[in-house]
Amino acid sequence: MQGLRRISARKGPWLRAVGGQTPLAALLAVQIDRPLALLALLATIVTLVLLVPMLRRPKEPELPPTTEHRERRRAPVTGRREAREALALVGEALAATHNPRALMPVILNVITEATGARGGRLLHDGEEVGWVGDLDGDTRAVEFDLSAGDETAAMTLVLNPPEGGFGEETMKLAEWLSSQAAIALENARLHDIVQWQAITDELTGLVNRRRFLDALNSEIARGKRLGGRLSVVLADLDGFKKINDRFGHHAGDEVLIAFADLLRAHGRDVDVAARLGGEEFGVLLPETGLDGASTVADRLRRSLAELQIPLGVGEKVAVTASFGVAELRDAQSVDSLLRAADSALYRAKEHGKNRVELADEDAA
Repeated sequence: MQGLRRISARKGPWLRAVGGQTPLAALLAVQIDRPLALLALLATIVTLVLLVPMLRRPKEPELPPTTEHRERRRAPVTGRREAREALALVGEALAATHNPRALMPVILNVITEATGARGGRLLHDGEEVGWVGDLDGDTRAVEFDLSAGDETAAMTLVLNPPEGGFGEETMKLAEWLSSQAAIALENARLHDIVQWQAITDELTGLVNRRRFLDALNSEIARGKRLGGRLSVVLADLDGFKKINDRFGHHAGDEVLIAFADLLRAHGRDVDVAARLGGEEFGVLLPETGLDGASTVADRLRRSLAELQIPLGVGEKVAVTASFGVAELRDAQSVDSLLRAADSALYRAKEHGKNRVELADEDAA
């Protein structure tokens, strides 16, 4: 009973007043003036009722410390701890990146380790995209769906259980972690889509004006640090309004898409092609001077003029574009560089269209 009194003494000063009485009798004699005290009393009574039999129970002889017994005895505690740690790791990874591809190896390693599996694999549409640990063995692999209901991105986790398979608690842990991982992947995928939509022109798939300006600012800053040349090409489709008026906006969309495909086909990996709005496009050309950018623009002009664009209404149309080219000069800003290219584009329109004009050397 001394042990019980020591345990009770930690609960608060009112409980230490039991004196020589038995704890339950003393507790029942306490006057309860407030509802909060009544709740505390009831909770303590329940606790003591549960504790007394445990304290009086004779100590059971210890079983031989076999691996199986140790694992069975510690499994529920380990499962709870591992679940918290595993979920925390996935949460940290999600906070650090919303890229599903970066989350996949974290999820694979975390769930494999938390469940004690000998190995694991991630499958995307049936194809292996990652693996960890030992994938061989006689035990039957267990699969968990990580798709979160998204049929367009089928993701499956395949775990290779230890000898003897997964216990009931471990299976519940694996199922729960897999469901949380599926939610994390879906959130990351949706974030990826939203982020992509924020910088991409929906119709053409090129970057939008916002992303183009960000890239241009970054390249100018890099050029100031490291040197190098930088040019911009602006393009505007000639007579685009007439195409819309004659064939409809759907036909106009087909023309915009065709020109965007042309920009992609003629671009390098380092180039940035953008739809800036309406029928106006831009191309950022790092490490390219005015002559090189002029060559690129003229190649685009000729390729477009030779193209017969199907309109999806049994007709084809030929389209031309005018181009303005400018190279970054010392002390030029983004605005002044774009103004120089835009002035050159305006001259190309004024001088007959379907041509390339270069910015004046003294253009500000």
